[in-house]
Amino acid sequence: MKREPGIDLIRCMGLFFVNGVHMFLKNGFYSEPQMGAAVWGADCFRWLFFTCNALFLLLTGYLKSTKPFTKGYYRSLLPILTGYGLTCLITYPIRHFWIGDVRTLGEWISNFFSFGNYAWYLEMYVGLVLFSPVINGVLTLITDDRQLLGLVGMMLVMTALPTLTPMPILPDAWLSIYPLTFYVLGAAIRRLQPKVKLWQGLTVIVVLVMLMGSFSLIATDGAFSEGFTQSNGSFWNTILAVVIFVTFYRVKIPEKVAKVLAFWAPGVMEGYLLSLVLDASVYSVFKQWHSPEHYPMLFVCATIPIFLISLTTGRAVHALSQRLCRPRKTAKV
Repeated sequence: MKREPGIDLIRCMGLFFVNGVHMFLKNGFYSEPQMGAAVWGADCFRWLFFTCNALFLLLTGYLKSTKPFTKGYYRSLLPILTGYGLTCLITYPIRHFWIGDVRTLGEWISNFFSFGNYAWYLEMYVGLVLFSPVINGVLTLITDDRQLLGLVGMMLVMTALPTLTPMPILPDAWLSIYPLTFYVLGAAIRRLQPKVKLWQGLTVIVVLVMLMGSFSLIATDGAFSEGFTQSNGSFWNTILAVVIFVTFYRVKIPEKVAKVLAFWAPGVMEGYLLSLVLDASVYSVFKQWHSPEHYPMLFVCATIPIFLISLTTGRAVHALSQRLCRPRKTAKV
């Protein structure tokens, strides 16, 4: 399949957003009172970065929904799981002997097989890929675009619309299947190919982010979690993620930049898993910047380097996992 530069850009953007949202996890943001312009700015960027999980799920639907269910369909999981194993071989000793996350051998083994810490998303991804042939079969039967939009609407009503307001406005028993909603949304984008001008998409993104930041600030004077909150599959996060995706998936990118993105994008998953040790060690060095007015400095001096190191090391681990999973040629007798 021909590489799409916009999709590679969204992959790299997803890792950048992961690193960004983890900055707020490490700098005391969630215990800060919701007051002042600096906190409002932090709220806005926190909501922007929080779309990382949704962007990766949209990518899965966009890329997997057209793949035929062949004998080797699940073979694509092998390099992913191999990369996971390699990242664990790298990060577990660092966490145990350097960071101070001391555990017994049995606890490390349990952590590995339960996809602990940052690997929770990988566990979700594996399950989604395993189930994807069923979803693809349903999507294949839907040949009318209006029926496809009807399916999208039904999924949004089940998993996103109940969270439109702080109090549920619809039955919310199905919120946990939000990965399927994002998969269907990604598939719908792939089929319908909506066109959004860059300036229009950026304008909507800015408005949504400022609106969500304002919701957080006016909802409470206490901690972030006491006011306006949204989970990964919630309404406002879903809308923002979809707007980001359709804004950038077809964006025109110079050929040289496209080649750079094509080289680095494949290592995003491994980079995400490796970033755990960087998050655990780097942010503690800059404790003097763990206050809202200093978050920009922390972002420049810690988050951006973490992103670049994660991307670089992730690409190296990805290359190794691909090499290990490459079918070996049998010698002719």
